[in-house]
Amino acid sequence: MRRYETIFIAPVELPDNEMNDLVERFEAIITGRQGIVVKRENWGKRKLAYEIKKQNRGYYTLLDYVAKSEVVTELERNLRIDDKVLKYMTVKKADKVDLDQIEKELAASKEPPQVEPPVMIQTADAQKSTEIEAGTPQSQSATPDTEGVPAEDAEGGNQ
Repeated sequence: MRRYETIFIAPVELPDNEMNDLVERFEAIITGRQGIVVKRENWGKRKLAYEIKKQNRGYYTLLDYVAKSEVVTELERNLRIDDKVLKYMTVKKADKVDLDQIEKELAASKEPPQVEPPVMIQTADAQKSTEIEAGTPQSQSATPDTEGVPAEDAEGGNQ
């Protein structure tokens, strides 16, 4: 068995329930042929580098799995014939896979992440305590908060 990653792009106007059904169908193809889905990452809606089928934005999804080459052939066949998939790409990550290591990865991904308690720091200029997450870098810039705002809007680009 080998380890693969498949990334595919679906149109953004696809409803969430249809997108979930699409991903679950592709996962079923993998697991139905004795493959193991290690990880599923929904990267969300992003701007495409170039227009694909008259679409400028797409919903990206990554599937990381362990399977035989026949599974990849069948998965790519289904990706190719599905009208809801704009583009896809499969990459072989490893020729040989240790199944014990894969089981450890699966067990680690199902455990809740360890969250450290907030750390109190003393700011020099305001002489007040501020709560920050441990390991989070702190910015000293005086720019306005633009988190969650698309890059074009944050920079004051064309509307």
